[in-house]
Amino acid sequence: MSSETFKTPIVLVVYNRPHLAQQVLETLRSVNPSHILLVADGPKKDNPVDRMKCEEVLHLLKGTLNWPAHVEWNVSPMNMGCRKRFTTGLAWAFDRVEEAIVLEDDCVPHPSFFRFCNTLLEHYRSDPRVALICGSSFQVEADDAPASYFFSRYPLIWGWAGWRRTWELYDADIDAWEGLRGTPWLSELLTDPVAIAYWRYIFDRVRRGFDTWDYSMTFSCWRVGVLAVHPYRNLVRNIGFGDDATHTRDWNSVFANMPTYEMPFPLVHPHRVQRTPACDDRIEWVAFSGTAKQQIRDRLRARSERTT
Repeated sequence: MSSETFKTPIVLVVYNRPHLAQQVLETLRSVNPSHILLVADGPKKDNPVDRMKCEEVLHLLKGTLNWPAHVEWNVSPMNMGCRKRFTTGLAWAFDRVEEAIVLEDDCVPHPSFFRFCNTLLEHYRSDPRVALICGSSFQVEADDAPASYFFSRYPLIWGWAGWRRTWELYDADIDAWEGLRGTPWLSELLTDPVAIAYWRYIFDRVRRGFDTWDYSMTFSCWRVGVLAVHPYRNLVRNIGFGDDATHTRDWNSVFANMPTYEMPFPLVHPHRVQRTPACDDRIEWVAFSGTAKQQIRDRLRARSERTT
């Protein structure tokens, strides 16, 4: 463990997977944070196995966080679900601190992720054009990148940092979508027909109560036109893919256990605060509507083959 303390507050969100939380805690120990805010969801009603796992996570946290640190707890006695627990937990955290690094119990960052976030939280602290510092990267050929990071419209949340002003933008239920859905707003933003249809479907699902919080962050950032920082080198490994996950169940996903890389310092900053369209195109293709687009192409090809 480092002899120096890491000053930026860290929010850790946990639920019922102690074997994953243990790995994140080991990484935290290595950077020696001085302020940790713990957000825990509770067990599902009438589910003794879930209750046992939630209690095991809390026991693990109390036994592992044994270095000198200011630790604050926000533990729900009952299961709130993904969206409500994140919404209430992060509201609680950002009510206490002006800026923080946010980690989930299945996101293991490279140690250099913390310095990366800390440096850029300071660098863009007074720049309202920048809303999040993200740890994930879906780019290739990072060694040829012109800078250490780029700007994107996509707020990826597998390990990120932000300010209180970031959370003040957040619209959990995306109420504004009702007024925007029938306007050209989304088509002017994305232009690609498949991407437009994909995100209209996603935002409609969120409005109907889809139990996730990250798409609401995407909508909230797009609505006001703010940007996210992405490293060209991936800094966070998601270890949570599997049958016990809430959403990321596919063991064979290209995003499962992506390798992480050390971020060189000092950082090389981009010349301008503006998004990089080529990088955003790759993110949209790899992480979002690209899968739907490929499925459409496959169906059209199969239909063509049947008629020839």
